[in-house]
Order: sequence, then structure tokens, then C-alpha cells
Amino acid sequence: MNNLVFIREKIKRAERLNKAQLLATKNGEITPYNPSVFELRQKQALLDMEALNS
Repeated sequence: MNNLVFIREKIKRAERLNKAQLLATKNGEITPYNPSVFELRQKQALLDMEALNS
């Protein structure tokens, strides 16, 4: 492959990583992933959806 293709891929990969890092931050601080909080929110969302459908 052409070297320019490799360079473009590296730039795109770096841009995607930068966007992901920006999305993972909140007010400049990295928001930690806590599975238990995620699972609680997921269960609450399911309960809310069931309540709306009833």
C-alpha cells in the first residue's frame, strides 16, 4: 500500500481516539465507569418503560 494511505489511517485513528477521550470527560475530568451504577440505570430504564407500556 501507499505510505499516504497509512498516514491517513493513522490520522483518522488519532482523531477517533481524541473524540472518544473528549466524550469520556465531563467538565475536564474523566468520568469513571462503574458497572453497578450502569446496571442500576439500565434496570430503572426498563422499569420506566414497563410502566409506560402498562
